[in-house]
Amino acid sequence: MNEQELEHVAKALVTAGKGLLAADESSHTCEKRFASVGVECTEGTRREYRQLLLTTPRMREYLSGVIFFDETFWQATDSGQPFREYLDTNQVIPGVKVDKGLIDLPGFANEKITQGLDGLPDQMADYAHAGAKFAKWRAVITIGDGIPTDECIRANAFVLARYARICQEEGIVPLVEPEVLYDGNHSIDQCEAVMARVFDSLFQTMRAFRTYLPGVILKTSMVLPGKDSGAPMDYDQVAKQTRRVLHEHVPHELGGVVFLSGGQKPNDAFINLNRIAKSGSNPWGLTFSYSRALQDPVLKAWAKNRHAINATQQLFQRQLFFASAASKGELNESSLERDDFVSHSQDL
Repeated sequence: MNEQELEHVAKALVTAGKGLLAADESSHTCEKRFASVGVECTEGTRREYRQLLLTTPRMREYLSGVIFFDETFWQATDSGQPFREYLDTNQVIPGVKVDKGLIDLPGFANEKITQGLDGLPDQMADYAHAGAKFAKWRAVITIGDGIPTDECIRANAFVLARYARICQEEGIVPLVEPEVLYDGNHSIDQCEAVMARVFDSLFQTMRAFRTYLPGVILKTSMVLPGKDSGAPMDYDQVAKQTRRVLHEHVPHELGGVVFLSGGQKPNDAFINLNRIAKSGSNPWGLTFSYSRALQDPVLKAWAKNRHAINATQQLFQRQLFFASAASKGELNESSLERDDFVSHSQDL
């Protein structure tokens, strides 16, 4: 895939009104989420749940792509069609998470680095051959007493840049995710300042490694006060400061920007996205890449009655509708308070 093709895929991932489903939870994360709703976590139940999401009617109207975990990337529908091929036939782009998770950054208390670069070129070649068009790598930045350090930011920027260049060598669009964690008691201003540092370091390093930026997607947090700060969620302030840090510190030639929900309540994630989207134009396509904001109510409903496929898929369709509308700045925020998702389904 040449640079023009990378740019074409990147722009397709941020098509107006569509976004990404992050279905890339590790088996360990799935185990915690399934345990919280009383479902045994096995390869079979994970496949059953992912199939319910991926085969939801009209899913293709709201999703441009799906990020898989390695296990799910190779799994198939009941009829034997690999999930990645099922998506492709529905004009939804298949992607895969390729990092190997977080480890402590030696010498830096409470800071993390992401592992997985060893063997990545061969792994990326296999994914490309199997049909993956984009990939994801997550780094984590924590705000706390004396952190993040410049050394932690630079170390993670280096790893993200190396990963991104390896992806592009194999014709795969890299989605780079330097997540600034919502956890903590920091202020919204502290969050914005840290995100500015992270973006400056990341894109300087990516340019040094000759990454083709129009063929890159940034997956980012929003600018939020820490979850434990006691500060109320001011949607307009979140929108103002998020737009500011992106416009001032993210290259305008980048292929696109997608937001993670990052532990926010689903309604907060939808409203914040809605306010960001309707507060002005952007130089890049801007949309969602949500996991829990889309899935939390769906997982609970599925666990309650795994045979009620149609009703549960209607609920997922509603969540997708909300995210899609928010990504265009067209969400009727009062509709989020409705509880009767079945009667609401005609609006979808």
